Amino acid sequence: MSEEKLFIKTRAAIKAMQSLDRIRDEQIIGMVIGRAGYGKTFPIKTWLKRQAAGFRFFWIEADVLTSPRPILDCFVRALGLGQSSGQAATLFYTKKRIAEALARDPVMAIIGQADMLSVPRSFELLRSIWDEVSSLRDSDGESGFPLALFGTPKLSESMAREDLEPLRRRVFHHAILPGLSRKELETILQAKWPGFDCPDESVDQILRLSQGSFGWVNDIMKIASLIAAKNGRVISLAVLRETQKELIGLPDEE
Repeated sequence: MSEEKLFIKTRAAIKAMQSLDRIRDEQIIGMVIGRAGYGKTFPIKTWLKRQAAGFRFFWIEADVLTSPRPILDCFVRALGLGQSSGQAATLFYTKKRIAEALARDPVMAIIGQADMLSVPRSFELLRSIWDEVSSLRDSDGESGFPLALFGTPKLSESMAREDLEPLRRRVFHHAILPGLSRKELETILQAKWPGFDCPDESVDQILRLSQGSFGWVNDIMKIASLIAAKNGRVISLAVLRETQKELIGLPDEE
């Protein structure tokens, strides 16, 4: 079965994709917040596959090493501007070249795990580039280039910093992704684990243990299905209790 067929339109996935649509169309800065495991990455991949041929973008999956220098390098490669230099003066002109290129062709930038960016320098760099593009396009600050920031609630905490107010004022779209509903969970279980029986009380327990996280549901069911395969292929409460012993971070039994 292809990834496209496995894609399940949860409320979170729909909201993430609608956010990408708006950020792309209005060429604004947008922020999409969801807890780890709520399903941010897969909707991005699915959305990108559905874009028209020739759609230009680049995607940075941030980590603790993502500082202004790597961000500039990603822009340079995506825009075909050659290579950036480590010298401060050259980096300044590299940023100018990036802004000029984006003003001509507003390529979309998607940054996953944006809460991992170094604060505030990386955010200020993005804000500075966006402002310069907006100025070159003479848009009165209404549009620059499409910049989507995806992250956990820590991203909202970072954006609340006083020194990031200039960027915060330019975030024209803000979405918070919901966790899985019970109906969505049932759909996922039926689609991904069709050979297993999951009684209603077990569905409720999986929802409680996962706290609405798509990622946790996958982890729980990977182990639970192995245990259940040896005993009638039923995801019982007893199976879930055994599963809890194998995973770190699940809620304790009530």
